This record gives sequence, C-alpha cells and structure tokens, in this order.
Amino acid sequence: YIYEQNGAGDQFIKVDLSANFPLNFKKKLYVGGGFSIGYYRFLNNLLAVGGEVSPTYNVSIGKKSLITVPITFGVLFQPTINKFEFPIGHSLGITSSTFDNTTSYFPSFTAKAYLGGFYRINESWSVGLSGYFLWTPQIFADAPEKNYHGLFATAGLSMRYHF
Repeated sequence: YIYEQNGAGDQFIKVDLSANFPLNFKKKLYVGGGFSIGYYRFLNNLLAVGGEVSPTYNVSIGKKSLITVPITFGVLFQPTINKFEFPIGHSLGITSSTFDNTTSYFPSFTAKAYLGGFYRINESWSVGLSGYFLWTPQIFADAPEKNYHGLFATAGLSMRYHF
C-alpha cells in the first residue's frame, strides 16, 4: 500500500491574501492588494479542476481606484514531495473592471497562470506561498485605439482546506 496525499475525488478550498502588482501601467497605478477564494477537485493524484474568484484593487496616481473581479475556471497540476505540494495551473474566464466608480468594463476575457508552494500540515490543512499572472485585455470594436492589455502579477500567503 502506498499512501498518496491526494487522489481522485479529493477536494480543497483555498484562500489567498496577496499584493497585486500592475505590470504595464507605466507607474500610473500603485501596488494594490487582493484576495481569492477557490475550489478544486482532483481527477487523479496529480491533476485537479476547479475555479476561483480573485477580486483585486489598485490606486492610481490620481487617487482613483481600479477594481477587478476575475472569475476563472481551469486545471491544476500538483506534484508532491513528502509533505510539500507545488501546484501549477492555468485558467480562463471573465473579468469585471471598474475604474473610479465611473468606468466599467464587463465582460472582459481573462487568462491566469498560477504557481505555488505549500506545506501539508495534516490531512486537512496546508499553508504556503502562491502567486499568479493575470492578463485582462479590453477590446473596443468601435474604437480600437482604446484597446488595452492589462497585465498583473500577485504574490501572497495561502491556506487550503482539504476534504
């Protein structure tokens, strides 16, 4: 008998608290923050599918708020070494973006690449560090000169409940 930390049908709920780094806004946005909550279910001992909601905020140099709420669904590959787990994932979805409560853009396509490192405390809990890269384009068919590709990266602390 070989004990595996994860198997087909195992599930987890994760919560992240992170810093949000704007990557291509030419210093017009400050580092912000965010959190995410997600659910995943393992198809086998290495592969899980699921989704998450990841609201973030940033403040501009003019003290205006940018709030984005991506909702994504995807796949997670998670190799393990003893009690350490290393999830790598990719997901696609939609985002709602609001700038200064005056300009809204919904729905916008979004893509997320995820990476983390966790320590499995016991069968039910793991803690670790995680981050993701988020691409959120805004495409205007009637005004292509307004098109923009928002790029963000996050890094933060994560906790997962396994059941």
